[in-house]
Amino acid sequence: MPPAMTDTLDIWAADSQLSDEDCVPVDFLLPTGIYIQMDVPREATIQHIKLLLWKQAQAYPLFSFLGEMESHMFECVNQSAVHEELEDETRRLCDVRPFLPVLKLITRNCGRAERLLDSKIGVLIGKGLHELDALQDQEVKDFRSKMFRISEEKMLRVQMMSWKEWLQSCFSPQLEAGGTEALQERLNEATLKVTMHFDLSQGTSFRGAEGGREAGGCCRGQGSGVSTVPGGRGVG
Repeated sequence: MPPAMTDTLDIWAADSQLSDEDCVPVDFLLPTGIYIQMDVPREATIQHIKLLLWKQAQAYPLFSFLGEMESHMFECVNQSAVHEELEDETRRLCDVRPFLPVLKLITRNCGRAERLLDSKIGVLIGKGLHELDALQDQEVKDFRSKMFRISEEKMLRVQMMSWKEWLQSCFSPQLEAGGTEALQERLNEATLKVTMHFDLSQGTSFRGAEGGREAGGCCRGQGSGVSTVPGGRGVG
């Protein structure tokens, strides 16, 4: 199959004819009414771009009115013609792919952790959560409401657990409840051998004890399970 051709008029394409090889001109709109244009690396993260902008903005008027850098984030118009707040600043500019190379600096609102989670979910599903909220399908709304309620109840139960209950819930032991009666009758204290079969290997390893001494070895076998062998005989 021939390689897919990229649009040479796409400013975010690696072989675009509209910008330099490594940088792209971006217009920044500051909340103080200042307009700044800079060439930024196409593959730079949003966090790095904001740091470059902050250094450049120091030479412009009203810089002191911006406040702390962490209290601001970028907003752009994405390829779906929807305003998108770039809460996740670890994303690269070429992955964000704004409709136009224009980034607006806005003040963060409260609930940053929830907004960051919404942003990551939107990236994973390829659609912003505000688009799902705009859907008028009652079945979709009921399903999302039910899943949210179940997740919230599960989270509250986990928060009420003690450390031991949490450990057993997250890392529950995969052990059999007990051996069969036939196996229990053949067990004795003199010899005990445990055979372990691994799913991705045909080799079989065992560790046994006889008369207080430990022994280890390896043999060939297939299947999966644990066998207890008294008196040197295998029990299936």
